[in-house]
Amino acid sequence: MRVLQGPFTENGTAEKAGPRVVALGTFDGVHRGHQELIRRGRRMAERMGARLRVCVFDRHPLAVLCPEKAPQMLQTAEEQRERIEFLGAEELRVIPFTAETAALEPGAFLRTLGTECVLRGVVTGWNYTFGRGGAGNPELLREKGREDGFRVEVVPPVRTESGEIISSSAVRELLRRGAVREAEEMLGFPYEISGRVVSGKHQGTRIGFPTANIETTAEKLLPRYGVYACRMESEGRAWNALVNIGLQPTIPSGRVTVEAHALGAEVDLYGRPARVKLLEFLRPERRFDSVEALIAQIEQDRENAGAFFREWGTNTLSEAKK
Repeated sequence: MRVLQGPFTENGTAEKAGPRVVALGTFDGVHRGHQELIRRGRRMAERMGARLRVCVFDRHPLAVLCPEKAPQMLQTAEEQRERIEFLGAEELRVIPFTAETAALEPGAFLRTLGTECVLRGVVTGWNYTFGRGGAGNPELLREKGREDGFRVEVVPPVRTESGEIISSSAVRELLRRGAVREAEEMLGFPYEISGRVVSGKHQGTRIGFPTANIETTAEKLLPRYGVYACRMESEGRAWNALVNIGLQPTIPSGRVTVEAHALGAEVDLYGRPARVKLLEFLRPERRFDSVEALIAQIEQDRENAGAFFREWGTNTLSEAKK
């Protein structure tokens, strides 16, 4: 997938691309609603003999418009790009969201899209807004499409089995509660935390539970502090694991950490990229009266995780046979 960056202005780029279908959205999390949007964009592009270009902003608009209300993101830029590429997009246009971008009127925003490529179609979600003050909406987009000769497809809400509309804000709320299974239903995949494994205080090693300390960014949303069963992956290898996310109140390190312990394996990932996929919330973070009490609880966590993975493996095999 080709990644396009640079200023977003009506002056255009040095080289205008050929026929494109453009997918517009926030794509924070690339959840099942976003996935449906990209699938429809890909089908439209195939019918038109065009390429699919997914457009994202380089930050949440509220980070510029109202920083104190800006949410943490469900994905890092790299995680988002990987997921969009997996879904079949041929190009990713990363638009810098600045005060100038925010000031573009809806018509100017669409004209700028058209200066960068031959615009054949636009696919977006039912609640998408664009341009200054969010004045642009799907109806205006349809009107501009009729005037300028590009097709517009508006994707209706995608819902869970219980009927709840899937959205990035709903996923964030579930993660804040530690409801990772419900979040996975909305995302279509387990919530992931990725980064490079860095050196910590080696507290886990000292008490007999060595961990990989995964460094992430401040912009990345971490779920409810506590212990989770997860799959840990690094450079093509994977392990069942426990991950503790939080402040380590019994033996505090002074900062929030993401520390994964591989079950039944000795793993040294220092300096390497790693990710954990959260599968089950086991317990909230708590302070223990002694290190001995903490060790006893971790042993119980390992047993609980083992029981989960035995059931999870059985269910996974059952699904594979369907």
